[in-house]
Order: sequence, then C-alpha cells, then structure tokens
Amino acid sequence: MRTLFSVLTLAAILSLAAVSSFAQDKLTNAEVISLTKAGLASSVIVEKIRTSTTDFDTSTDGLIALKQAGVADEVVSAMVTAKSGGSSQTPAAPGGQPAGDPNDPMSKHGYGIYLYSEEGGTRKMTQLQPTMSAQNRTGGGFTASITPFGLGKVKTKTNLPGRNAAIQIKETSPVFYFYLDASSGGLNTSSGIPSSPNEFTLVRFHQRSDNREVTIAKSNSWGSKGGLSDEYVVALTAEPLGNGVFKVTPTSPLKKGEYGFMMVNSGNANTSAGVGSKFFDFGVNMTP
Repeated sequence: MRTLFSVLTLAAILSLAAVSSFAQDKLTNAEVISLTKAGLASSVIVEKIRTSTTDFDTSTDGLIALKQAGVADEVVSAMVTAKSGGSSQTPAAPGGQPAGDPNDPMSKHGYGIYLYSEEGGTRKMTQLQPTMSAQNRTGGGFTASITPFGLGKVKTKTNLPGRNAAIQIKETSPVFYFYLDASSGGLNTSSGIPSSPNEFTLVRFHQRSDNREVTIAKSNSWGSKGGLSDEYVVALTAEPLGNGVFKVTPTSPLKKGEYGFMMVNSGNANTSAGVGSKFFDFGVNMTP
C-alpha cells in the first residue's frame, strides 16, 4: 500500500513539473524581441515559433511595439499566424526570401527604390530601374569668352538618353520606399549597397530634344566648383521604418518635368565627372 502511495505521489510530482515546464516554455513577445536583439536570423526565429507553444500579444499596440523593437516582418507574420491557430511555416519565395504581398510596402523586398501608388483601394509597388549617364557636355564657352574679367562661367553637364523616363506618373507628391542595407550602420564599404537615403539626391532634369541633363560643375578664369548645381536639387523628407526601410517623399509638390534619384557615390565617386552615374529616373506628367 505504501509502495502504491509512493508511486502515485511521484507521478503527481512529475505531472506538476511537466505542467510547470510547459507554462515556462511558452514563447512570448518579449522573448521574440530578445531573440531579435541577439542577432538570430529571422528564419531561425520563425522555426522557433513554429515548434513552440506560444502566447503572443498581436493587438495593434503589440504589433507596433514589435516593429519599434526591430522584429522582422516575416517574424511578426509568423506570430500572427500562430496566434490565430494556423501554421507559422512561412512559404519561401525565390532566392530563399520569405514570400509576402509584393505591393505591401512593409513586406520583404529586394534592395532598391520603389514607387508606391494606390488607386481605388489597390496598392502597387513599382521598382525604379537605374539609367546610366553615358556622356558629358560643356556649355557657355562663348559667353564666358566675351565676359569681362574672366567672370563668365563654363558649365559641365551630364545627361541621360531620351527626353522622357520610362516611368511617368500623375502624382505631384509621390511616395517612394527605399530598401537599403542598414545592417552596418552606414559603414558598409564592401557590398556597395547604400545604407541611407542621404546617399541619394533627387534632381530635376533640364529636358533637351533627345536627352535630359543636369549641371555637375561650373568654372571660370578664377576657379571651379564641382557637384550638382543647386537649382537642380529637390529637397526630400525621409522617414525610417526599421530594418533598412525608409519612406521618402519630396518636401514640396513636384512640378511637371523629369526627375531622378542620383546615387551620389556612383560615377566613380566623382560628381564632377558624372559619366557612369546612376539615376533612378521618372517623370511627372499631370495630363493623361
């Protein structure tokens, strides 16, 4: 009888221990944030979610807190799925990246600049492709030669082929999303991928009959000045959203014309040379 009592007591103790362990093993928002800050890959955290008992807070405030803590979107998606009782196995897209809505700005995207638009409740993300500057030209030489005291200026201009960009929009206050490599805090020198919108300048081109151009240097008999001419530069506002994602908008509405985000460190890292510079170009045309 005593032996039976001992066995039952031991079983009860083990059962309580198992229940206690089960309660302690529940994965929470705080633990996911800790795993993220420890530097674990998103795929590892998603697998942990998939194989664990979870107790997540997926309320609006909970999701905002996760985003502010730098938790990746695919991890948050897995948490929401686990909370709803579904499978948290995130489907893989080509290249091993988690799949998502390609027209959702907060879904995973490849590095680049994307134009965001919304019409009739339908969202659309369009990636801007770079156009390379292939040549320079100089202007104002004759005027400079007849201007007294050598004050006349000669301008060096870099240009893009074609009078218009392939992408034309109607919005005068367009929204862009930059997906950049912010993992090294602006110190990445090997990947060549920008880490901040500050590495780009939005310029408005002067349109000619068969190309678009901007002035990149001025000189006279007394000296020279390299870099983009101020009258071509358009001010930008950049809002960091975390994980290398930035929402970028012009500070003021754009006028009708041709524009491009110039990658400042392109063109052999020399804006005075211009040739080889990358411009992510688009046009604003308010009429159909």
